[in-house]
Amino acid sequence: MSTTTSIKLGDDFMKIPRLDDEGKNWVIFKARFFWSIDARGYSDHIDGTASAPADPVNRTGTPQAPQTLTNDEQLLEDAWKKETKVWNQGEAIVKQQIAATILDSLFMEICGMGTARAIWEALVEVFEKRSRMVSVDL
Repeated sequence: MSTTTSIKLGDDFMKIPRLDDEGKNWVIFKARFFWSIDARGYSDHIDGTASAPADPVNRTGTPQAPQTLTNDEQLLEDAWKKETKVWNQGEAIVKQQIAATILDSLFMEICGMGTARAIWEALVEVFEKRSRMVSVDL
C-alpha cells in the first residue's frame, strides 16, 4: 500500500522579507525570492529559460474580416489559448510576488514594464550596484 502526500503551497509559503529601499538585504532577498518562485515552478519567468507561447496559427484575417480557421488550426488555437492562460497566470504570480515585497515608490517605477523578467532585470540593475557599493564600503 502506498501513501500519497500532497503539499499545498499557500500564501505563507510565498512570504519573503520586504526589500530594503537601500538594498541592504538585497543578497538575502534575491536568494529567498528565487527559492520562493522556484518552489511554485515559475523560475522560468525570471531566468529567461522560457517565454510566452507563440501563436501557432498563421493569421491572414483582419479584425473587420476575421480568418476562418480549419479544424486543425482551431485545435492549435485552443491549445495555444490554454498555454497562454497558464503563462499569463505565472507572470501575474511572479509580478505580484515582486510587488508585495518592494516599496510603493519602486513599484511605480517598474509597474509599466511588460514582463516579470523585465521587472526583475530592472531590480537587479538597481540593487546589484547598491550591493556592490555596500560591499566596497565595508
